[in-house]
Amino acid sequence: MGLVRILLPLPRAAARLAPEKAGGLLGAGLLHSVMPGWVALWLPSPTRRLDWAEEAVAVYGSLADGADGLGRARTLRAYALLLNDRQDEACAAADAALSAPDAPLSPALTAFAVHLRAQALTDAGRIEEAVAAAREAVELYRAHPAPGRRERSFGTLPGALRTYGLVLAAAGRTEESVAVYEECAALLAGMSLRESARVALVRPRVLAELVGGLTRLERYEDALGVGPEAREAARGAVAWTVPAIVLPLRVRLLIDLARCHSATGDPAEARARAGEAVAEARKPHGTAVLPSALDCLADVLGELGQTEKELSTRRELAQLRDAPGAFRK
Repeated sequence: MGLVRILLPLPRAAARLAPEKAGGLLGAGLLHSVMPGWVALWLPSPTRRLDWAEEAVAVYGSLADGADGLGRARTLRAYALLLNDRQDEACAAADAALSAPDAPLSPALTAFAVHLRAQALTDAGRIEEAVAAAREAVELYRAHPAPGRRERSFGTLPGALRTYGLVLAAAGRTEESVAVYEECAALLAGMSLRESARVALVRPRVLAELVGGLTRLERYEDALGVGPEAREAARGAVAWTVPAIVLPLRVRLLIDLARCHSATGDPAEARARAGEAVAEARKPHGTAVLPSALDCLADVLGELGQTEKELSTRRELAQLRDAPGAFRK
């Protein structure tokens, strides 16, 4: 558990005795707890993070000189609501933070709030609105590429580009989506090790989703060309830190690569990738994508003429699909 979170009771007690003197310290500790600076840190539950964000809003709202902190607290409240899958409330909170006259947001926070709004709209299925918001977020990050030290955790241009690519794909604009992913991948490739640490989870998502987009466009050779880098990005520290995100991502990537190998006339490689996808999907955090992996494996086995194995795989797939709720995330 983070040291700041462990020590929160101390500034909280001090703030009760001298709110104007200790309130800022408490607020800063609460906001750091809501959004730590490094992805590899142990993270508390979304519920606790929302509680801290709510407390930070109250703390900064009570301070005479708390306008700067209040804007950050309101924005991180929207972020915490999004973590709790409360998309409509997150969108409303982001809008409120953007329009509040008593605590105007810095350029970095404005871009972050708009990015949060795009993510909330996407999760709520409001795709056309999300496309506009994601494009605006990208433009805002481009206009202010070098935030201050205190604001470096409030989103990045690669993160906004990834959201924009994702939303364009959801809108059926696959070619535009792939172009955005390619731009983002090039940007990530040019980052230093220190810069890359701030977008550790963006890189595997971008590369895997780029492979998926290229596959849908039937650009199979291009997808296979990105494949090794995408596979490497989905391993290592980020994989064991957030397996619930990275493992399903890796399974979908392997499925796409298997489809590409089949389309380019290499069934043996397709069989290897499909088998690997099934093996990964049998792990605890991969079970939600096990049906897709089995479907891919069955198709590949059929191409290879391995009828008995194909039928066995399809029987298992049918059993999974007949079990309601068995593979909910």
